[in-house]
Amino acid sequence: MGILDLMLGQADHGEQGVEGHSYKLPKETHDFVYPVAVRRRELEAFDRLIQVEADAPYLEENVDELQAVFDDVLESHEIDAAKLIERKRATRRAASSIVEGWLESVEDDVDVVYVSPGTDETLREFVKLCKQRNDESDDPFDVPEQMPDAVALLKRVDEATDDQYRAVVHIDLLPGN
Repeated sequence: MGILDLMLGQADHGEQGVEGHSYKLPKETHDFVYPVAVRRRELEAFDRLIQVEADAPYLEENVDELQAVFDDVLESHEIDAAKLIERKRATRRAASSIVEGWLESVEDDVDVVYVSPGTDETLREFVKLCKQRNDESDDPFDVPEQMPDAVALLKRVDEATDDQYRAVVHIDLLPGN
């Protein structure tokens, strides 16, 4: 079985690297990442989730109404509805940037992407936002049928970033560089 089978959880763990060798690489041009095996359909499912969430505005259309509710209910607390909405948009934009970069780099049905530290939190926050919106009865957003594939990708990213093994790659290999 190959490395991708191992990364997809379809093989037994074999040798775990080579001990005793170290190399010094410049921090300016290299970064620590977690290599994660991905299926193209999972990336496309996550991209679809981002598109569906963006196409189903909810709070954006009701900023003034939401602000009035905040002001009435939470008199002593200053909550800015516009800032809340912008934070949710920023979550979507961050997830979109990550997934778009991966989609551009993945050429095969199964491939490897490099996950920078913090990426798992960004993707998890976006999926959490989608689940919350889906649970709201008056929100027009419904998760697409591809959601299980998007969650499978998130699970693999979470597992990889919880692992102690990281790789060092040249920053030119990272999305956005």
